[in-house]
Amino acid sequence: MRNIIFVFIVLILGYSSTNAQEFHFGIRGGTNFGKILGPSEEGVDEGHSFGNGFHFGIEALYSLNDYFSVGSEINYNQIGSKYHYKGRSYHIFFNESRVFFNDDVEYNLSLSNSYINIPLNVFIRPFRKLEFKLGGYLGFLINPTASGKMRFGSKFNQVLSYNYYTDTKPEVYRYTGGTLVIKNPETPDDPTKNLSARKVAKAYNQYPIEDYKNEKYFNTLDLGLNVGLNYYINSSLYLGLNLQYGLYDITNDKLDRSLKAIGGDGDTNFTNADYLIYRNDKDTNLNFQLSLGFRF
Repeated sequence: MRNIIFVFIVLILGYSSTNAQEFHFGIRGGTNFGKILGPSEEGVDEGHSFGNGFHFGIEALYSLNDYFSVGSEINYNQIGSKYHYKGRSYHIFFNESRVFFNDDVEYNLSLSNSYINIPLNVFIRPFRKLEFKLGGYLGFLINPTASGKMRFGSKFNQVLSYNYYTDTKPEVYRYTGGTLVIKNPETPDDPTKNLSARKVAKAYNQYPIEDYKNEKYFNTLDLGLNVGLNYYINSSLYLGLNLQYGLYDITNDKLDRSLKAIGGDGDTNFTNADYLIYRNDKDTNLNFQLSLGFRF
């Protein structure tokens, strides 16, 4: 392995001595196809599928010779992922003395996480029209949102409108954008015991305030590998295909709750004896980028 690395370095230096070294700048943008990779809960239908997003940014490269370059970039990168859950779950009615009930529940959620990414790549151009790149990236989450719907058995449906950053403020928890009146499963014939839920649910509507007020569901940093291929239409314009494979857990273990069950004493009163079960697992980003770029 050391001999191979030594030969590789000698080749680079040899090429560098015979070819002009220069800087290049460029822009690129395009569409994303991304999803979150992670384990599913047992006994339910849960998972992520690919969603759409977009990216755009500027890049700077330093050419060692006609074949090798190193470069970095700063770009806006929107990663979409479609989440679904179908199976046994629960709903906590915090406004009704903190009671909860179980039923067959279905979630459908479209996530959109926007990052500022800074990749660092090595570029290899064995042919005039073809260029390979390999490296890593560091991402900073700036705008995590999601939207969708939740069905709680045959009792009620909710619209889901999440902003995982701004919804962390406790005053947002008391959102008053309309309520649904729901029959209490334990006393369905007594209208004085009816429950209520929000028509539009925010990101942390199923969390006690003390659990989320100082936390966010998604971690700020992302870190991963970057590999790609560029095909040059002419000397400056190119089509690019790029794969980003995340290595860092993007969800906060303190808020990554199980939808399947609640821990506690088993009754329907959510008291100090009850608690949300948090999943100590790893969720990572997978993102394909299809780009159109121009390099000066």
